[in-house]
Amino acid sequence: MGVQEKEEEDAAPSAEKKQQKTSKEVYFSVLPDKYEPLIEEVEEETPEERRKRKEEKKRRKKQRYKRYRKNVGKALRFSCRCLLAGLQNMTMGYSTPATAASTVMAVVQQHAGSRA
Repeated sequence: MGVQEKEEEDAAPSAEKKQQKTSKEVYFSVLPDKYEPLIEEVEEETPEERRKRKEEKKRRKKQRYKRYRKNVGKALRFSCRCLLAGLQNMTMGYSTPATAASTVMAVVQQHAGSRA
């Protein structure tokens, strides 16, 4: 029990210290004559360089969007083909009698394999 009471007493002052506001000490020093700041100076760019940089950025953006459009178009075409094939197989299953379904499915699978 004595250990627990001691821990509670230690915890209480730390909580009080967090709530107290105190000032911080600030130290000033004189910089030497040879001091050089680490921040690099930004070079001034001419309007022509700025225009070229913007055109290059536009061109890259345009190429990226062109590539995205191409990939999305491929994905849409493929998904439409899959959807149509699934719908055709489903309608064929409902429209044909049960005895003829097995022979028709075999023929459809042979034709699909020859396309690949």
